[in-house]
Parts: sequence; structure tokens; C-alpha cells
Amino acid sequence: MEFGRLDDISGVDWTLPPDDPSCAGVLGGAAGEVDLRIGVATWSDSGLVARLGGGARNALGTHARALPANELNSTFYGDTEERFARWGSQVPRGFLFCPKLPSRISHERVLEGADEEMRGFVERSARLGASCGPLWFALPPFVGPPAFDVLRAFVERWSGEVDLAVEVREERWFRGRARADLGALLRDNGVTWILTDTAGRRDAAHMTLTTRQAFVRFVGNGLDPTDSTRLDAWAARIAGWARTGLERAFVFLHQRDEAQTIDLAEHLDAALTREGFPVLGPWREGSGHAPPCKQLDLF
Repeated sequence: MEFGRLDDISGVDWTLPPDDPSCAGVLGGAAGEVDLRIGVATWSDSGLVARLGGGARNALGTHARALPANELNSTFYGDTEERFARWGSQVPRGFLFCPKLPSRISHERVLEGADEEMRGFVERSARLGASCGPLWFALPPFVGPPAFDVLRAFVERWSGEVDLAVEVREERWFRGRARADLGALLRDNGVTWILTDTAGRRDAAHMTLTTRQAFVRFVGNGLDPTDSTRLDAWAARIAGWARTGLERAFVFLHQRDEAQTIDLAEHLDAALTREGFPVLGPWREGSGHAPPCKQLDLF
């Protein structure tokens, strides 16, 4: 993901802002069962496959035994019912995909007049079965608050049928009345507002929870030391939410070198484990993940 990337990150203030005051009302203040998931955006990248073991033919199955979720960006470019069915058959019980809405819905039609396309995508993605997590979409960066009524109509039409999450990018969404109106719309309809942590757009890490589900997209910078300190901050924040009513969280990790997302995942898992919320260890043990042998690491 290139959104918000900077060539020079030396002057970035990585501090996560405090929670929006509305979070307290959303979470409710009582701890309960929490489902925390760490994931990445792909499974077929050769470097990623080498890090996790296995080969191209069984890359998805190996990936799904090492990590409990996948962001499924590829559906933005196209999908078929057969692909969804095949993907769902290759992952262990409990694994979740988060399919991204096709570009023809979010970018070409910009949500308007998209009922037919959306209905088809909802029906096809259902072939994932129990492995289908939230459907999500990112509005294009040129779509700002003047499109609020279009977004409202789409959210009110589909939020009752599917678990939805939305990422907005145009800067005005994060300020003043537009921010308040968007937060209220998503809260009222049970839609998750995606949190995006990226260098050049610190406003997108808005720290507003509109449901008891957090959906975080984290853009790393080639294993710069700040990647680790940022993940430590996220682990502390997510653990705090988990203790006060959060029910589920996805953290999807992005690097230009996809293999490095495994370094991020393992660092985040270690930080969450210190907070009392291990993710990868229990998942890998339960799903039967076999790490690549030492000899494979040498070649």
C-alpha cells in the first residue's frame, strides 16, 4: 500500500493520538471475549512464501496456518465465485479473509448505482463460508465530505446484510463537523471506521472506534526502527481496548518487501503477548503450522 508513504520519515511524529471521546460509549467499559488477528495483504509473494515455508502450490494453506487473517486486496481488481470457493477450501477452520470491494463499486461508480455489482460481490464472497470476515472498501482520495449522502445511502443499504468496514482518505473527513457526522453515521449503522497508520497522513490514524471491532492498516517503512516502536504503541492501545469491551481486532501489515511483513507480525505478536494477548503462538499451535526448516532458510 502506497497511501501516505514518504521517502524521508525523519521528521514524522509517530505518536498515536488519544482515543476519540466517543470510544468509551462504543466499548462500554467491560472486558469480555476478544478475538485479535494479525494479517497481511497477500499470500503468493515469493519472498513471503519463502519466509513461511511450503511452495507456490500450497502457499495459501501454509500462510493460513501461520497467520489468522488476510486482507484480500486482490478482489479489488477482480474475483470469481470459483476463486472464493477454492480459497475457502484451502484454509483451516477459524481463518478469516477480509475481501476488498471491487474497484468498479468504490472507484468507478463511487458507490452510486452499484446495487447489482454489490449484490453479486456479496453472493460470491459468501462462498468463503465461515472464513468470510468483514467486507471493506477505501473511498478514493478525491472523494470528500460532499459525497456524504452517497456514502450514507450505501451504508444504510448494505450494513444490515454484511459486516462492513470503510477507509476514507480525503483530508476533510478527519476535521470538524465532517468527522463527527461520519463517526455518527458509522456508529448508528454498525460499520467499522478503518484506522490507517502511515507516515504522510497521520490524520488517518484517527483513533475513533465506531463498533467493537478495530480494523487497522499499518504501513511499515522497510523495518526502520520506528516500525517496532509504532507496533509497541499499537499493542498497548489494542490491549487497552480489549480490557474495556473490544470484541475483535484485525491488524493488517504492509511493507514494500512483503517478506518483511512477517518481521512486523512477529514483533507485534511479542508486544501483544507482553500485554497478555498472544495471537500467533496459539494460532500456529492450533492450526498445525510447521515453520520452514533451517536448511530452507539458507538458500
